[in-house]
Amino acid sequence: MKKVLSLLILTTVGILLTGGFFVLNRYQQNPEQIVPYPYNFKEAPEAIELDAPILITGDRMGTYFAKFQTELASNISVNLSTPIKVQSIAKDGNALHRTLRNLRSLTKWPQILIYQGASEEFREHKFELSEVKKIQKNFSLYSDDRLETAMILYPWLSRIVYEPIHRVSLGNEPILVEEFTQESYLSRLETELLLYEQQLMELVDLSKDRNSLLILTTTPINLDISPKKVCTFTSTDDLEKEIMDLRSLLKKNDPKTAYGISSKLIKQYSGNALLLYIHGQISKRLGLIDEARSTLLEASSYDCEPWRATEVYNSIIRKVAKEHQVILFDFAKLVEGEWTKNTTYFDEIHPQNLYYDHAMKQLGMLIKGILKL
Repeated sequence: MKKVLSLLILTTVGILLTGGFFVLNRYQQNPEQIVPYPYNFKEAPEAIELDAPILITGDRMGTYFAKFQTELASNISVNLSTPIKVQSIAKDGNALHRTLRNLRSLTKWPQILIYQGASEEFREHKFELSEVKKIQKNFSLYSDDRLETAMILYPWLSRIVYEPIHRVSLGNEPILVEEFTQESYLSRLETELLLYEQQLMELVDLSKDRNSLLILTTTPINLDISPKKVCTFTSTDDLEKEIMDLRSLLKKNDPKTAYGISSKLIKQYSGNALLLYIHGQISKRLGLIDEARSTLLEASSYDCEPWRATEVYNSIIRKVAKEHQVILFDFAKLVEGEWTKNTTYFDEIHPQNLYYDHAMKQLGMLIKGILKL
């Protein structure tokens, strides 16, 4: 009997010690972090002073957007004795994680914050590929409302709840990646999209906490630019021959025959960016504008080269805006509405300045209504 009791005691002690070691190990390896981002910054950024009630932020698309801040200020300031100021901290190469970092360094938040970005989310490595499963598991834990609430009340719990991972340490300036292999892109895609949505929701929460009115904007996508790279697993020798035949029919000015063939092919071969692009262009030539637009947007999403914003990112922006009751300025829809009427882009990613002028007028009216000016 004594031997049995001793064995039970030793087993219990062993279990407690093992559990204690497990908890201690997690506590020591994990930072105190409610949102389980797989990266950290080596040092805090310098404080940013604002002298304007309206702020534009984002990546290279936000930088170009901000070139029209004077026009925006003028549209808002009509009939005002003192013009409204608009300022920008948008920066080329700043994906959303860096935008958030800069916003946290503001000494004072603006009344209105305008975000225009989503075009450079792949330009910097934010996580290790070897940690993808753990990252997704940690975000699954974070999505549990009970755990999130517990960690907000007791932040130290995050050091026990999350799976320890090797975090990427980021410097003050991004080290931009110029090229991606197909394997690297596809391995990162799901986690990049997960991080973007989480970061966008954090932008919403930060704005609410700082009593700043957030305006999310979608990013225009040039529908007439062919995909940069086709994912090899979506293509076959037979399909490549079919695509050559479609191009030959278009050169012969026979889009009707080409449409009949391409309509069948896009059902047979899913996810081929070039096939979708060609079908979209064929549809456009036949005047099937809605079909052309939706197919070309889909083609951008299946591009195997992450060189610009895609319809996937715009869908996330629209979703977050709707679910969190955030004001959405659908800049992409504004430009798409003019697609068949004018030359809408002056390069691969930027719409003609005319459409930025239109955007500033519409945004100006929107903000005047918000501020009751």
